[in-house]
Amino acid sequence: MAFMLMLLGHPSPGWANHGGAHSDVTVDPNQNVLTATAEQSSNPITEQDTSENVGQEVSTGPQPVVIYKPVCLRGDPTHDGSAFGCPSGEQLGCGEGGSVFTVYVTMPGRPTESSTECIEPGDPVDPGAQTPTVDIPGEALSAFKRVELPASTIEIQPPGGETLVNFKTILSTQAERHQIPVTLEKVKINLVLEVWPSHFVWHHGDGTEQESAVAGVKWTEGADVDSAGFITHVYTTTLDAAQVSVDTTWSAQFKVVGDKDWRPVDGTVTKVGAPATLGVLEAKPQLVTSPN
Repeated sequence: MAFMLMLLGHPSPGWANHGGAHSDVTVDPNQNVLTATAEQSSNPITEQDTSENVGQEVSTGPQPVVIYKPVCLRGDPTHDGSAFGCPSGEQLGCGEGGSVFTVYVTMPGRPTESSTECIEPGDPVDPGAQTPTVDIPGEALSAFKRVELPASTIEIQPPGGETLVNFKTILSTQAERHQIPVTLEKVKINLVLEVWPSHFVWHHGDGTEQESAVAGVKWTEGADVDSAGFITHVYTTTLDAAQVSVDTTWSAQFKVVGDKDWRPVDGTVTKVGAPATLGVLEAKPQLVTSPN
């Protein structure tokens, strides 16, 4: 995937100002690369420092991470699950053969700041920079796999743990789209995951199952169970204890905090549901004496 994070040495102390030369950035206009820079610096030794401190580096505390994201010629394309950034050759140009990037600066404990910057091919490269890469979409997928998602709990109507043969038994579960804040610990980047249920597998407990793209709805008085949104199953034989359950598959997209553009997470997470016991009975007609 051409949507990567590269950690480089970044000597600039004025990290909030991105208007000058960028000796720490490698730019290829034909590559859709997201580059981050982790600050490394130290405090000067003062006259109050003891002799034991002389020659030792004193940490300045948490340092910012800078991300460079390509700005596309026609704006970021609608994500289709396979592409990140701009298609080859469609990044917005500027200056003397340069390319436009959105620059994000993330400092622990502060909101992410962003600006737009022109990076030209002539900008020198720091010869001592190290460039281990971190796959941001891959990290987002790993975070998606770790976050807590709602349990796949099945609800059955009629209630009470019993239903009838040749009767439309109604199945549903609780699963809604929602957002989850996460932090990529490797680079201290804050993301927002938006997750939603995208697929359901309903296990009826009689050896059959069905699939759907909806969570089902509960029946209310007057509702037509044959209308859209209802998930039903008709049992054809009696069962003492059918084990009924639903497995919910979740999909997700993510964005860097402060960014307006969402990117797809390339993977899904399935929550296997715990079974509920359902007795399937056969109703027999019986004549009764009228109370009147």
